[in-house]
Amino acid sequence: MSKKLKFIIANLLFTSLIATAQIDINTDSSKTEYTQIHFIKLNQANDLFTYWFQSDRNYSDGVNIEVAHRIFNNKVADFILLGCKDTPYKDYSLAISQDMFTPKNTKTTELDTTDRPYSAQLYLTYAKYSNNFWNGRKLVSRVFIGVQGPTAYGKEAQNTVHGMIDNPLVNGWDHQLRNGLIIDYETQFIQAVPATSHLTELHLFTVGHIGTLYNFAELGFRFKIGRFTDTYMNFYGIANPKYKHKLTVNDLAKFSKFRKKIIPKRIRQKSAQEQIDYVNNKLNRKFQFYFFTEGMVNFMLYDGTVQGS
Repeated sequence: MSKKLKFIIANLLFTSLIATAQIDINTDSSKTEYTQIHFIKLNQANDLFTYWFQSDRNYSDGVNIEVAHRIFNNKVADFILLGCKDTPYKDYSLAISQDMFTPKNTKTTELDTTDRPYSAQLYLTYAKYSNNFWNGRKLVSRVFIGVQGPTAYGKEAQNTVHGMIDNPLVNGWDHQLRNGLIIDYETQFIQAVPATSHLTELHLFTVGHIGTLYNFAELGFRFKIGRFTDTYMNFYGIANPKYKHKLTVNDLAKFSKFRKKIIPKRIRQKSAQEQIDYVNNKLNRKFQFYFFTEGMVNFMLYDGTVQGS
């Protein structure tokens, strides 16, 4: 098999690999309480798999496996992780991740002090996604605990992938940053703005991250257009066939003025029951098709992948 063919196969297997497997929720159909969505998500990203950008420079490779389940919802997590007050729309997840960073020249075995160092991280992430559906607000909090250095097995993981696709081995991992502890905390606040409609969503967001690995702040926007559910009910608008939570006519009064724009104008002119039926159908859409874009500015105070944990 040619090297190019092997590369194409590897590209199909790994590039932007996002596989979700939903776990059944035992929900009594007569109940209307909110029950969080359950899923398993695998995400693999590697700049090597982009054939014309085989640089393996800076952020080189990463794999993330996230499990969302109600068993991660407990009093300790609810206390430690910040969230919106007095809301039932809360989801919890646990993820394991491995990230790798390399300099420009990965062929030399010598230490290059003019470029960024090799570094690898292996860590767990405990996350809480909390939503104020009525006002279009989301507060996400995450705790990161793990290690950086040889204990994260970056050398072994990256060279295994390179061997699978007959690419040169990365030779400088012996000079990677030494072992260090990762204990980080992050909050992300997202707010929908009045430009939102039943076909579009426009959000402003801010992120604050502090810990032994990263210290940074971020400000940005996200825009989405197409056919979708809603960002402010669960994680990020994931469709859930087992979803039994139904809004009632009384809930219509809880919507802020601009949030009612998720209902088309022609529907807003109809009865309250028809309006709430539209919202319930929208939240349960099994098929979604949309485009999105985002932009942000970032102020990095400390980067432990360069300076050490």
